Amino acid sequence: MWTGNDMERSTDARATLAARMRKPAALILAAAITTTGHMLLPDNTAAQISVELAHGSEVEELTRDRLLRLVDEYDVSSWLYTDRVIIDQTAIPHSHPVLTLHTRHLGEDHHLLSTFVHEQFHWLEDGDTLQRFRAAMREFREMFPEVPSSRNGGASDDESTYRHLLVCDLELQAMARLIGEEAARDVMASWTHYEWIYGVVLTDPRVREVVTRHGFALEDLPR
Repeated sequence: MWTGNDMERSTDARATLAARMRKPAALILAAAITTTGHMLLPDNTAAQISVELAHGSEVEELTRDRLLRLVDEYDVSSWLYTDRVIIDQTAIPHSHPVLTLHTRHLGEDHHLLSTFVHEQFHWLEDGDTLQRFRAAMREFREMFPEVPSSRNGGASDDESTYRHLLVCDLELQAMARLIGEEAARDVMASWTHYEWIYGVVLTDPRVREVVTRHGFALEDLPR
C-alpha cells in the first residue's frame, strides 16, 4: 500500500509474477497450519498462499485467520499475483519483496480485503504488464504535471503518486466487484493516506479512461 511498493524489483519477484501469470487461478481455502508458522493451501490447489507471521503474536494470528476467511468468502483468485504474505504488526503495508500487511484492520473486513488486493496489484508493474503499466504512468504525468507531496495526500514522491493512480483505481475496480460500487467507494473515501490520489480516482473519470486504455480493466488483467 505504501512506501515499500517503491522498492527495487528483484529477479525472484519477476520470476514469481511470470509463474503466477501462467497458472490457472483456482483457490480453495482448506488451509493447513505448519509448525513454522506458515499457513499453506493444500498441494492440489492451482494457487497457493503462504502466510507467515512476523512476530507470532495473537493479533497477527487473528489477522491471518481473518484474511484467509475473507479470501475464501470473496473470489479474489484472479488477482493473486504473489502467493507469499507476511503479517507484521509493526510494518507499513507493502508489496515487495514480499507482500506484507499490518494488523490495523482486524475487525474491518472491507479495509483488510482492500489493502490485500491493493498490494497484489502492485505486482503488475513487472513482467508482461510492465511496459503498459509504465505507459499509463507517463500519461498520468502528462495529465497531472504537478501532484501533491505525501503531506498533502500524495505518495512518497511524484513517480509513486502516478503509480498509485493506477493501483488505487484497480483497487476500486476490484472492491466494487466484490462488495458493490457504493460500499467500495466508501472504503476508498475513508482512507487517511493518499487522500489526493483516492479523491482523483473517485471523481475524475479520466483516470479510469487511462487505466482501461492501457489494458488494466479487470477483465483485461492476466489470470
